[in-house]
Amino acid sequence: MNRRQFVTVSSLGALGTLLLNCTESKKILLKKNYTIACLGDSITATQDGYVQLLQNYVDTNHKSLNIRFLNWGKSSETITGLTEKNHPGPRPYLFERLDGLLNSTHVDIILFCYGINCGIYGAPSPKLFDGYTIGIYSFLEKIKLKGTKAILLTPPPLALKAAPISPNSGQTDYGYTNPYPKYESEVLLKFCEIIKGIQHSNSLGAIDIHTPLLKHQEKCYDQDPIHPNSAGHQLIMDTVVDHLTI
Repeated sequence: MNRRQFVTVSSLGALGTLLLNCTESKKILLKKNYTIACLGDSITATQDGYVQLLQNYVDTNHKSLNIRFLNWGKSSETITGLTEKNHPGPRPYLFERLDGLLNSTHVDIILFCYGINCGIYGAPSPKLFDGYTIGIYSFLEKIKLKGTKAILLTPPPLALKAAPISPNSGQTDYGYTNPYPKYESEVLLKFCEIIKGIQHSNSLGAIDIHTPLLKHQEKCYDQDPIHPNSAGHQLIMDTVVDHLTI
């Protein structure tokens, strides 16, 4: 039994509605007293990262709207249920905690940002892309039951130009410390296409954070190629706000 057996026939059927031709994002309206949860991996979970910056922005510029952001990020998490061999233990899997989160408090919108870990830094495959797509639709079907909408963020890039990883000659398996050389171009860009092409009644649209972070990677990354620095989180916040009407 694998960790993804919960995926239903209806979720698989939803895969057939995927449209890969991208459409231009429209402004997304935020209303008074909205609660917005931010769901993702360690990039979302970062203390004083883009989630806190979004809260600071609305508190400063739109305090009367009483919009609240919740940080539901979890380090290392995926929506594919995969773990690379050299990872210290199984990666957290969103669907092992999603029901508990959705039952804990009502949220109006979820900002959803997964992908950097979901391919476990390995080579592309049709099975991987199907698993990622099914994970997105499974999430959207779950929140549909709660009457919650989602804003899908593309995964951020693997910024190897700004923060290269030294090859480990003793490592033969790909992973976060030894990524597949074309993980950015062959896996993450495909994940971005999938996010941008999702069509679902509970998706308000997609926001591309990948392109600006990649374009400005030398400013937005320094310690490692996975986690944006403070300038990177500011750029994520600015990009999200640019797609909102508040």
